[in-house]
Amino acid sequence: MSTAGWFIIAALATVLGLALLRLNARGMDFAAMRPNRGQSKDRRRWAAQKEWEYLDNDPVLPSRWRYGTIHQGGPGVARNLVSGTLLTEEGRRLVYVFDHEQAGRLSTAVVAVQRRSSMGGALELRMPSAPLPDDAGLDLLGPVGQRFAFVSDPDLIRPMISPRLVRATDAIDEDVELVWAEDSWVLCTTPLSTPADYLEALIDQLTEVAGALDVSASSGSALEPAREDRPEPDLNGR
Repeated sequence: MSTAGWFIIAALATVLGLALLRLNARGMDFAAMRPNRGQSKDRRRWAAQKEWEYLDNDPVLPSRWRYGTIHQGGPGVARNLVSGTLLTEEGRRLVYVFDHEQAGRLSTAVVAVQRRSSMGGALELRMPSAPLPDDAGLDLLGPVGQRFAFVSDPDLIRPMISPRLVRATDAIDEDVELVWAEDSWVLCTTPLSTPADYLEALIDQLTEVAGALDVSASSGSALEPAREDRPEPDLNGR
């Protein structure tokens, strides 16, 4: 075969390879955008077992918050939403669990537990493996147990960091990279595939975080964060 023939074959192979790569990437995008019917069914069944409400979607709910994953990708839409109330020692607390869709893509599941009191600022608790917040209004406060605290108002939030809060956040699995509190809510992110029993454990753990913040708010505790001998996150590298 002539050199020109080999060149044509190589060019066709290159074009075919690029086309296959593009189709594969597009298929991955569609998979991320397409609702998971199995997940919807499981979430609906879980809601029924708890006698909680299930909605396929809510385009308004995520706009209730502005920090955490909401700031990173916009309010978006709540999919596979489960809502109900949980009876605790401090009374009933409203709970939301939903798959968060941002820019047409399902990104993560969000668990939200209502507090008994509200706060004027925001507190984000991130594992060292989590991305740094891209919110210019958040400052690094320091380590709180295993996580790093980023806050909107250090003077306001610092007194709310108590030993109970450290214990409560340390009890949350390291795979939950982001926990945050704002207004009268405590929230966290977890993978979309998180099973119902793990979601229930997360609700219990966030309830303890909410309780710790409520106690600090009512007592005016001014305890400093527990500090550890380890390097702070690189604020220049993303």
